[in-house]
Amino acid sequence: MAWRNILSRMNSYQKTAVITVCVTFLLIFIGGLVRATGAGLGCPDWPTCFGLWIPPLSAADLPAAYDAEQFNVIKTWTEYVNRLVGVVVGLLILITFLLSFRYIRNVPSVFFGSAAALVLVLFQGWLGGQVVLGELQGWMITIHMITAIVILNVLIWTIFRSFRERIRFTLGSGIRRKMVVALLLIIVVTVIQVIFGTQVREALEAVKAAYPALDRSEWIDRVGQIDQIHRSFSWLVVVFVIYFHYLVRKSDGGPYLSTMAGLLTTAVLLQIAVGAGLVYLGMPPAFQVFHLWIGAFTVSVPFLALLFVSESHPI
Repeated sequence: MAWRNILSRMNSYQKTAVITVCVTFLLIFIGGLVRATGAGLGCPDWPTCFGLWIPPLSAADLPAAYDAEQFNVIKTWTEYVNRLVGVVVGLLILITFLLSFRYIRNVPSVFFGSAAALVLVLFQGWLGGQVVLGELQGWMITIHMITAIVILNVLIWTIFRSFRERIRFTLGSGIRRKMVVALLLIIVVTVIQVIFGTQVREALEAVKAAYPALDRSEWIDRVGQIDQIHRSFSWLVVVFVIYFHYLVRKSDGGPYLSTMAGLLTTAVLLQIAVGAGLVYLGMPPAFQVFHLWIGAFTVSVPFLALLFVSESHPI
């Protein structure tokens, strides 16, 4: 009932912004698919793909300037779909920004947040081109991923600000402070984990390039210390999430925090299971995609929970 009160009677801005968040999550998933399948250079140029706005379906249709050996129809179209969804996200964010003018007087933070998202998505588009032109340099891919997560959370923040007058619940001041600390720790540690994860991915790419005949199941053994750090650090995330879940149960935080605590705990446990599957099942590409996608989710949920906690009324 409480969630229904928040989501009922959404205006055009709120509907568009919610759709934009959903499509941005989809874009992060497709971006993970591009990287897991090695399709990042499926289109060797930017913003066109093999010099065309719509890539061909066979090597025979390539322009004369391109070598047919560069063409792989699956990788090309995977990267092309990634770009198309990126364009859709950009257009949705532009529409969200235009619709945010209705808030410029009463809730200016919604307008400025939407403007920030628009600037960030323009930067992200430019950065995506640099990633291709730079032939997938690892540090640029990391920045590209972090920027996508920042855009996602800026959108979540602006949506929250547009709904905040409908949020009504209370928390004890002591438990409120503990929740803020726990959620900040979860966000910080999870972001660090995402960065470590991208470093592991870069190391895997280096192993793949150095040992092309090596079986995928043996890649992880040659990654080095960064993988051990990434695995060990994950337990900090588990500890902080369990602590937050305990605080929610102890405080009877109501449907808002209970829902988010449940989602967060489920996501972290699923993330650990997928990570274990990567190690013990020979690095299946599908697991790599979900590992990255769940990582983005485990940053956004505690961020939203933190917004709710900060908006609660102390007792």
